[in-house]
Amino acid sequence: PTAFTPNGDRLNDILTPIPVGIADFQFFRIYNRWGQLLFSTTSTGRGWNGLVKGKEQGSDTYVWHVKGVDFTGRVIEKKGTTTLVR
Repeated sequence: PTAFTPNGDRLNDILTPIPVGIADFQFFRIYNRWGQLLFSTTSTGRGWNGLVKGKEQGSDTYVWHVKGVDFTGRVIEKKGTTTLVR
């Protein structure tokens, strides 16, 4: 997705990767514009809710980075941006 809205309405509240065809999910990370790591998980189905240490992050563009290994053994690594809208 290019944007998400963590406002508690249960629609688009969490930015979560969907690892289709991935046998070994290695990580999903979120960084701010200064390269600071804000969120990281190695669990599928877990995503970022727009909070860092319990504090809401403002509307901005954030960088995501995800890595895994597909069912053929090929390493898949993707990076992109998403916009948090409050």
